[in-house]
Amino acid sequence: MSKNNALLCGLLVGGIIGGITTLLATPSSGKELRGQLQINRKKLEETLQQIKDESIALKDQIVITAKESTGVLQDVSADLKKTINQFQQEIEPHKKDLQKEFEEVELKLKQLEKALQ
Repeated sequence: MSKNNALLCGLLVGGIIGGITTLLATPSSGKELRGQLQINRKKLEETLQQIKDESIALKDQIVITAKESTGVLQDVSADLKKTINQFQQEIEPHKKDLQKEFEEVELKLKQLEKALQ
């Protein structure tokens, strides 16, 4: 408990000393300082509002882009499936021809092996 009290007392004394130092070191009067603080506060509020508005616009744009990309991805996927199916249909006759040629080569190799024996 005494550590907490000492910490609290240290923070309080440090805050008071910091406040007094700030008041004594400030190059402008209280009215000027309050006016500058008011202007800076308004600028900060405007900046924060602008950031908020831009973040909302960005979020909306991300949602729109995600929806559009979902449709595009579905279209691309369907087109890709069609293309693969067409490719498979186009190579099917050639596939059979190649199988026949391989069988003929195997037959000729067997005949050649018999002839060499």
